[in-house]
Amino acid sequence: MKNFMKTTRLFLTVMTLFAADTNAGTQDRLAEYRRQIDSLDQRIVELFQQRARLVEEVGTIKREAHLPVTVPSREEQVVERAQELAKSGPLPPEAVGRIYQKLVEEMRNWEAKLDAEAPHSSSQPAAANKEAP
Repeated sequence: MKNFMKTTRLFLTVMTLFAADTNAGTQDRLAEYRRQIDSLDQRIVELFQQRARLVEEVGTIKREAHLPVTVPSREEQVVERAQELAKSGPLPPEAVGRIYQKLVEEMRNWEAKLDAEAPHSSSQPAAANKEAP
């Protein structure tokens, strides 16, 4: 009986150490994946800001040409293209579409805010002086 108790204690000690080692390995793996996610998040935010700078330029061009901020057909095109690009990945295209709908909405709202804050010219639109393609 004494031998059985020693064997049982030894077995439980080994199992506890094995579980602790496995948990440490799991935590290390999780930490590495989280570092990679954090790095991707940084790149995504940098790309959002780069996109915003381009939206700002597009807004300036629209304002100078007296064009509306919102162009629903263009917004639909952007979302549809994102969904098409997403077909090769694990995240469903519909989910990517919803993310892009929100992105486009936020960019549109920001562009409208910039438009409202910008000084407006009273001159004729440049597009009015040119023939349509």
